[in-house]
Amino acid sequence: MEVINKHMWEGNAAIQLASQVILELDGLNDLNLINWIDYYNIDVMDFCAKPNKSTLLHEYIKDIDYFHLEYLLDKHFPMTVINNLTPILDFFGLDYSSIGESIGLIDIDILDDSSDKAEEYARLLLKFYVENLSSVIVNEAFTILFMNKNFLFKFNSQLSEAIRELKVTDYPKLLKKDGVIKRVDFPSWLKKGVTYRDKGRCQLCGTDLTRIFQNDNPENYDHIIPLELNGSNDPTNIQLTCEKCNKGKGARNKNYVNSFSAFWNL
Repeated sequence: MEVINKHMWEGNAAIQLASQVILELDGLNDLNLINWIDYYNIDVMDFCAKPNKSTLLHEYIKDIDYFHLEYLLDKHFPMTVINNLTPILDFFGLDYSSIGESIGLIDIDILDDSSDKAEEYARLLLKFYVENLSSVIVNEAFTILFMNKNFLFKFNSQLSEAIRELKVTDYPKLLKKDGVIKRVDFPSWLKKGVTYRDKGRCQLCGTDLTRIFQNDNPENYDHIIPLELNGSNDPTNIQLTCEKCNKGKGARNKNYVNSFSAFWNL
């Protein structure tokens, strides 16, 4: 098994986790989205039928984060887990001293991978991390990945493979036909979030949709992977477009743009 960095520490934890997720989606450790769905027996319709603030991507990030730490413990590398987690917990100011006290451990520095105390301490530390900090790191990693349209396109392209296999007989209220999820209205929190991420501009032509300078081009919220092509209503599959581009894109067009605005010109 490969990891991108042995020391996931301090304020870089979310960035490094986001990088790990990108590599996993590309096939590292055989944990791309389809394999993950199969391995963890994920019902994608719990996330994809309608937008949820806790998205399928949140769940994917969380499981990848835990998978790597648990894998290290299973391979009996407790000190790697301890050395990964303690700087993060310290950075966020969390007091985990009670873990050592609970197993009669005074000095962590005396531990090594062969110590039973190290195994016990590492497992308790991982449990503490999951219960007290994991969701924060996952949310930060999600924020990083949600801004990357190339990643979102690949994520939803893989997801479409799973949606394609869904049968309307199993989900009669949620599917329009086999492999095609019904369209739903997008909640205001999603529209605001997508508009903020996309800087109020059509993601295909760049038209300003903030209505600061013009008021004749209403915003549209478009599926990156169309529903007719086995797309989902998960927030990761939504982008901001103008009415003209939305109508021109059509139900069988996967056009998207990964655009960034430079802070200054070089």
